[in-house]
Amino acid sequence: MTTRIDSKNNPLVLLRQTKRYRSLIYSLVYRDIVMRFRQSAFSFLWLILQPLCLLLVYSFVFQVVMRVRWQDATFSNASVPVGLILFTGLSVYTLLAEALIRCPAIISSSTSYVKKVVFPLALLPMVVVFSALVLAVIALGLIVLITIAFIAPVSAWTPLIVIPLLALACMALGIGWYIAALGVYFRDINQITPFLSTILLFTAPICYPKEMVPQQFGLMLQINPLTIPVETIRAMIFGGDINFESLGIYCVISIVVMMTGYFFFQKLRVGFADVL
Repeated sequence: MTTRIDSKNNPLVLLRQTKRYRSLIYSLVYRDIVMRFRQSAFSFLWLILQPLCLLLVYSFVFQVVMRVRWQDATFSNASVPVGLILFTGLSVYTLLAEALIRCPAIISSSTSYVKKVVFPLALLPMVVVFSALVLAVIALGLIVLITIAFIAPVSAWTPLIVIPLLALACMALGIGWYIAALGVYFRDINQITPFLSTILLFTAPICYPKEMVPQQFGLMLQINPLTIPVETIRAMIFGGDINFESLGIYCVISIVVMMTGYFFFQKLRVGFADVL
């Protein structure tokens, strides 16, 4: 039996599907996170221990060994350790990276959902992104707590980090739907997206402040979907200049990418059962 297709191409379809299947989404996200730590002695403690260990490693390598200094005058709190700044950017990056790496094969690896049961396949990329969002929230929560406990009070804008984080989640979800649909027909995408993920990592101001980038390469930062979320979240936590106009434009673009990605996925899903 092939999957049932919803032919209504309007923005409310996505909202209705999310509301209708919210319990299923929650169950699948929970299962996805549990599977990461199955048969481990510490189980869910790894949700905290893993980012904490990574933070310690980054701090040791970049502060103790390499003695890197983050020359960014926009931070009002000049005492922020380099390791914490890097870890903040990488925590945001993993949200998009998870979608790029996992979504191309998410449909082809779930053939039972495609062929045997009536299942809303659009939920599968949502599960990937929502799982990554949960992990990003935990990591950023640790960053905020560590900053308050050991460095200085965080910025008054810190609670608003949910805005750029959700905007990036929408962007990741839209991209996830695009590549999940294309991945069924073009398996080479599985080889391209990890490479693309690495390119986005090093062409965004994650491992370096944007002021270090020569002016002729400014466009590279502007078109990178990670630049605005990373810069905004850092500024909202550590204090700095926040470009709300750019953030607003980014939010609109993210919603457009998400909606078009959803409709693109729904259009191509007609042939999934035949290909798989």
